[in-house]
Amino acid sequence: MKQATKLNQIILLIQSLSKAEKRYIRLYTNLQNGDKHYMVLYGLACEGFSAEQIYEKFCSEVNEKSFEMAAKHLYRVLLDCLVQLKEKQDIQTTIFNYITKAGILFERELFDNAFAELEKAKKLAATYENDPLLLLIYRTELKYLSTLGFEGISEKELVGKQMQINDVMKYARNTNLHLQLYDILKYRITYKGYARSNKQKDNLNDLVLSELNLIANHSYQGFEARKLHLLFQATYYLNTGNYKSAIRFYQELIELFEANRHLILNPPIYYLSAIEGVLNSLHVAGLYREMPFFLSKLKEIGTGNYPTEFLMEVQARGYLYELSGLLNTGQFDAAAHLAETYTDFLSKKAVMTGPETRLKLALSSSILYLCLGEPAKARKSMKKILGSDKSFHTLPSYKTARLINLLIQAELGDYDFFANEISSIKRTIGYEKQVYITEKLLFRFLMAHPLPIYRKDREKLWSQYQKDITRIRQDKYEKQLLKTFDFTAWIESKLTNIPLREILSETKKGNTNRNFADDADQPVYQQKL
Repeated sequence: MKQATKLNQIILLIQSLSKAEKRYIRLYTNLQNGDKHYMVLYGLACEGFSAEQIYEKFCSEVNEKSFEMAAKHLYRVLLDCLVQLKEKQDIQTTIFNYITKAGILFERELFDNAFAELEKAKKLAATYENDPLLLLIYRTELKYLSTLGFEGISEKELVGKQMQINDVMKYARNTNLHLQLYDILKYRITYKGYARSNKQKDNLNDLVLSELNLIANHSYQGFEARKLHLLFQATYYLNTGNYKSAIRFYQELIELFEANRHLILNPPIYYLSAIEGVLNSLHVAGLYREMPFFLSKLKEIGTGNYPTEFLMEVQARGYLYELSGLLNTGQFDAAAHLAETYTDFLSKKAVMTGPETRLKLALSSSILYLCLGEPAKARKSMKKILGSDKSFHTLPSYKTARLINLLIQAELGDYDFFANEISSIKRTIGYEKQVYITEKLLFRFLMAHPLPIYRKDREKLWSQYQKDITRIRQDKYEKQLLKTFDFTAWIESKLTNIPLREILSETKKGNTNRNFADDADQPVYQQKL
């Protein structure tokens, strides 16, 4: 319906508001006179009603004729409030205001006052390393000087000001090139996945050399240059399996941010990337005891006055790291309890996160149920991924989801499913030209189903896989796949009849020399995870 279409934009805007923004809107509207039918709309939208429900309730409480005007007015009020808040919080807006004031004063021939306002803008722009605005200020200053016939300024001073513009332009150009390199690196990781071999690692050399040449330029120094360098190097080392170096660069980046808090963006996207980078590195390296400190930093960000979508993303990522840490160390009961505490978030708020995050959340539920020995629930959760539109299909985690789905089918005894699905996955992986050893081993193991039920037969089968599993666990490239779920531990559990939680607990302690369970002489029809 027409009214619902109009309301959808307003609803999305209201959903993005932080608590502080909502509080400011209430204070602003309390000061306004006249009818406030638009606040009825606002209140209904805040309660979470759909567009159709809001329209019906508004017509019932007010009248149909007032709806369109109220909707338009509410939209204007929301934007006006957000602009006013932006002016109070955003340095860029403050700088713009100084430039605007300078223009007004210059037009009224208050030249000294105009230059004073430009000087204020210049100091702020320099302090916050806002090169685009700094360039605008310098050019505005020269324009004013030219209009006044360069009165009171020497040629040497004029050339100096022009050289300042050249320096800013050169630095801004280098920053843009640096950001391009980082974006390309992130793009390759997102759509091609992490490096799976030395050959794939070498394919990144063009970016690495370009980045090092850029940072070697001694005129290119400052917070932004340092930030982008550390971010690039940390991301590169994480991608190529050098987790120790990745952690070192990420920690340096965090220290840089905390020493220059005034330069942290709103929202703090790059600061978040640094903290998440450390967590990811620790997670892949299996250093779970080191994670709580950085998880606490993630939670600190989640309490900030930032857009709702950003806060939801932070909360989701914190949950995923904490949950994975518990699952990968065999603490299944604690993981289940954690999931229960996030029930409201997962059911109502997770929809506000990005596609990759939503996919990871759904996948984490499937893995949790798989670990708890509830494959039917795991399959139900997996259907949300596999039955979705194609928006998930190009994301890195989708490939892992298909592998997890194979395990779920194995737990349910649906062995006829394997042949076609494995062939389909192989075709997909084939495009990447390089597969994980884990994937090959998993396919071979699943095609051996149904597994033998007696101890001697399984022991023989286990001896065939044990060497490959040991090699996989020692391979730095394989750890990227195992961080989501330890497929090798699952295979080991199936063949040795040792509970998965026990194997995971021992694996993370470095103990991989385990014997078969004491009851292994008995036929095994269904093993508990």
